[in-house]
Amino acid sequence: MFQKSKNELRNTSQHAIAKAITTAADLPYSLDQLQVLIAVVDMGGFAAAARHLGRAQSAITYAIRMLEEHTGLILFDRAHYRPQLTDAGRTLLPRARRIVAELIEFHQHAHDFSRGVEAELSIVINEFACTDLLIAALKQMRALYPSVKVRLTQQPFGEDIEMIRRGSAQMGFIPEIAPLGNEFASAWVARQRLVAVAAPQHPLAHQPMPMDIESLQRHLQIVWTRSAEMQAVHKSALLPLGKPQDLGIHSLDTWYVTELKTKRQCILAGLGWGSLPLHLIQDDLTSGTLVELKLTSWEGRDRMPAFDLCMCRLKKLKLGPAATFLMAAMATRPGESAPLS
Repeated sequence: MFQKSKNELRNTSQHAIAKAITTAADLPYSLDQLQVLIAVVDMGGFAAAARHLGRAQSAITYAIRMLEEHTGLILFDRAHYRPQLTDAGRTLLPRARRIVAELIEFHQHAHDFSRGVEAELSIVINEFACTDLLIAALKQMRALYPSVKVRLTQQPFGEDIEMIRRGSAQMGFIPEIAPLGNEFASAWVARQRLVAVAAPQHPLAHQPMPMDIESLQRHLQIVWTRSAEMQAVHKSALLPLGKPQDLGIHSLDTWYVTELKTKRQCILAGLGWGSLPLHLIQDDLTSGTLVELKLTSWEGRDRMPAFDLCMCRLKKLKLGPAATFLMAAMATRPGESAPLS
């Protein structure tokens, strides 16, 4: 008996809720009325709102009167020279703004999708690449394609290009250290320089410069290397990336790290010296927390190595408008504007 009463109570409650729910088609308010409400407030009066919206003042007055009639509320106190929002008006105004903004965004998204704009872009970034360059281009893209969601993933050498090959990323911002292969298309973005550095308290920071390579051999070198898992992947896939763990080593005493962030922290702590991409340590060099080690040579060259950064994608992948714009924005030289697609 108790169970039956409980079910009846639940059914009665659900029926009452269903009756209280009003569909959008039944609502007496219109988007136009809400926009007029916002314009009257923002412009400071009915006449100013009429000029702003390009309508007769009588049309503005009528829209507000209908909104007040449909809500059963007085939204403006008209006893003053300029209409003042009532308590009810002040409470409903933020909701009106949110509704109008959501509908405008809905319209923009629908318009974008009708033009073939992507719902999401997946981009892989190599840890050696200067993220600031990509962020600047993404900011431009966001202004033109606000509906596009972006997924950024940072990966080391090898895994970045593999994500593009597998289709896990539509494009990548990566260093060109070896031929990419005919299945890829790339666009040059910038040239990135490596800098040999040490902490100011490190003995190397106090030696006369430029110094020769032999001066480095007696001091611990912090070396970046791929993880054991990635080395196995590269070996099995026969990727043309050589053996970076054997390059750029000039000390007899070495520590290996698999992340540039950890390498920088070790060098900052004075544990040893090492080379890092300039964009990662520019602030450290400016503030003096790291010192550049000027060298007479590096692996037979009279300068430190540098590498090209590029935007890379699969040739067979058809890019949408947002991705096309981003590729062009990244390849645009300073002072130029990216072309609209």
